[in-house]
Amino acid sequence: MLQSMRDNLKGTAAVIVAAFFGFIMVIGGIDFFTGASGGSADKVAEVNGEKISNGDLQRAIQNRRSAIESQYGDSVPSDLLTDEQLRAPALQQLVNTSVMRQAAQASGMVMSTAAVDKETVQMPVFQINGQFNEQMYRDGLRRMGYSPAGFRQLLEQDLVMQQYAGSVADSAFTTRKNAEQIVEVSMEERDFDYVTLPVAPLLNDITVGDDEIQAYYEENQQSFQRPEQVAVEYIELKPELFAANIDIAEQDVRAQYEQEAKSFSAKPRRHAAHILIENADEAAGQEKVAEVQSKLAAGEDFSELAKQYSDDIISREEGGDVGFTGGDVFPEEFEDALAALEVGAVSAPVKTDAGTHFIKLLEVADAEAPSFEERKAAITAQLRGAVAEREFVDALSRLGDLAYNAETLAEPAEALGVQVQKSPLFSRNGGPGIAADSKVLAAAFAPEVLEDGMTSDVLNLNENHAVVLKVVEHKPAGVKDLAEVREQIVDRLKRDKASEQLIAKAREIQQQLEAGAEFSEIASSEELTLETSDKTRRGGFGARGEVVNHVFEMSAPKPGAEVEEHFAARNGDQVVVQLRAVRPGKLSAQSAEQRDALMQQLASMQGSAELAAMQKYLRSKADIEIAASE
Repeated sequence: MLQSMRDNLKGTAAVIVAAFFGFIMVIGGIDFFTGASGGSADKVAEVNGEKISNGDLQRAIQNRRSAIESQYGDSVPSDLLTDEQLRAPALQQLVNTSVMRQAAQASGMVMSTAAVDKETVQMPVFQINGQFNEQMYRDGLRRMGYSPAGFRQLLEQDLVMQQYAGSVADSAFTTRKNAEQIVEVSMEERDFDYVTLPVAPLLNDITVGDDEIQAYYEENQQSFQRPEQVAVEYIELKPELFAANIDIAEQDVRAQYEQEAKSFSAKPRRHAAHILIENADEAAGQEKVAEVQSKLAAGEDFSELAKQYSDDIISREEGGDVGFTGGDVFPEEFEDALAALEVGAVSAPVKTDAGTHFIKLLEVADAEAPSFEERKAAITAQLRGAVAEREFVDALSRLGDLAYNAETLAEPAEALGVQVQKSPLFSRNGGPGIAADSKVLAAAFAPEVLEDGMTSDVLNLNENHAVVLKVVEHKPAGVKDLAEVREQIVDRLKRDKASEQLIAKAREIQQQLEAGAEFSEIASSEELTLETSDKTRRGGFGARGEVVNHVFEMSAPKPGAEVEEHFAARNGDQVVVQLRAVRPGKLSAQSAEQRDALMQQLASMQGSAELAAMQKYLRSKADIEIAASE
């Protein structure tokens, strides 16, 4: 849906609306906030009489977590992914979305049936190998708890909301003066030279006494704090753990295939394109229908006519292509006309609620049952999964009784045919693996488990993933032992001492530069490497980034002069810098393409601010009730 939104909204709006709503569609390519989404009926909020259920909130939390994990991977601290951390922003987004959708509906915006149909058939969650699949569509709706009619209504509301947001964002603009001021700073260039006096060669000759180490340790206790930590042993149940040991006989696979073949219905999937004329009952619409019909009769290219005449703003850029249908994706009149066509033929005008269509049948696919070899792997996996699912359910039903009051989890694990696993130490903020799950954290630090040594209840992390755990190691919060941090302290003290030794040399080099000596000659005599950096802009990484950041904090030199400074890098190295020139960025120096891109980016930032202001205004006018969280 996000891709279609980008196709619909041009330039600024596409960027801004994507930023506001892009993360809400992350499960299977689509999910919708609030409205008619089923789940728990427990109300967590109400916006102008429209309820937001706990089920809506839980989906929103999971969607937000999935989006963060997808974008940042394992680099995200686990404490940022807990339900407690995600609840407030997820609920706020639900409320924002609700007020925006209500405002869109109140404005009278609508979405054509053809646009909704096009969006549906292009959703990856409903496709196999890039093609719309009717069974995937029905299964997907069933999993999400939607009827086809309810899903269509919700999708239309979502698309209308995106258009409304785009109408706000697309009106944003920026001035050339504003752009010039930003370019002066953001594209400023500086010319400078520098040398680095490294501490590493001095470290081996520097000694640190025990009293120094002890003093540093005592003076920096806050740097060595350790949170309360536990390690757990646990039994983890997943269907795939059982599937690995399940063999499926080929005769069973063939029997299943033969059953499929008997029930197979050679129902073709038709690939359609259309030209939509809206308001065809009006004079202008009737004239447009007649003109398209005349050009089709004259043999003109269907796809080119779609690009020129179709009012379906989504499909027209693709020559009217709306994808595949199994007979129930499009309105009944559309489907009947499509079914009556030969491949390559175009229908007479067909009226639906969306308008008048000219429909072309592009191809017919999947009219024959697949062979045994084509289905063998899928059926084997299906049968293995079914057996594994039964074994998983059986093991899950026994797990609680087996683990209750067990001294260790070894015996329950052996009875279930699985392995006992052990986690590394983790804090209340979480850790790797199952320790990132909020349910595991809550159980591991619960008094009956942590203090009384009991086994946890069976934790259903999701419908196919269960865990039971027992704490096997506990470290209270406190200061790390000196032995744990001694090496770290020694390295820090050595670097500090070495850096102090280098300050005198760095100051001496700076004084020589201020007296007019050539930097290259000083570097050569001191056996240092002179680094020259011209036309340098802000930013960078590592040691060089540290130098660049410092240079951009220095005062600009007077014309024909230089400015010298020395400073200590984070690793203890001393750096001597000579800043030779500063040139503010100039908008006029950028190419036309760069200027256009910059103006668009600034407009996008302004549009983002205006959209946020609109949300704030709508929230201020809305009747919002937030239920107290437990």
